[in-house]
Amino acid sequence: MSKNGVGHFQTKGSLNGRPISVLIDTGASSTVFNFNLAREMNLPMTKLSMFGGGAGAAKLEIHQIQDARFVVGNVAPQIRALLAIDLTHVNQAGALKGLLPIDAVLGADALETHAAVIDYGSSSLYLKI
Repeated sequence: MSKNGVGHFQTKGSLNGRPISVLIDTGASSTVFNFNLAREMNLPMTKLSMFGGGAGAAKLEIHQIQDARFVVGNVAPQIRALLAIDLTHVNQAGALKGLLPIDAVLGADALETHAAVIDYGSSSLYLKI
């Protein structure tokens, strides 16, 4: 992992084999993917009846990605559902601070399931498998 310009950890991952940038966010309840990326990859998605929020967005459509494989490092996190939301607002805010866009947010659902340990001294993320 590495710290971005505002001190958040980011790491590399993949979605169906495509390299992606993953933000580690202990304050995010769910792991989510950028809707625009999922659409660009032609991943089958189903729009859910619920809405999500976070990072300044009050009401965001949530889509469930079907039949996709997500990997962080060498671990495929166990996640209840692969969800996609529009992360444009997150990436626009980051761009104002000189940050590169993110493709996914690894949230508390995966971190808790895998008893995650974040070692700030070595900038390492440990996930039990």
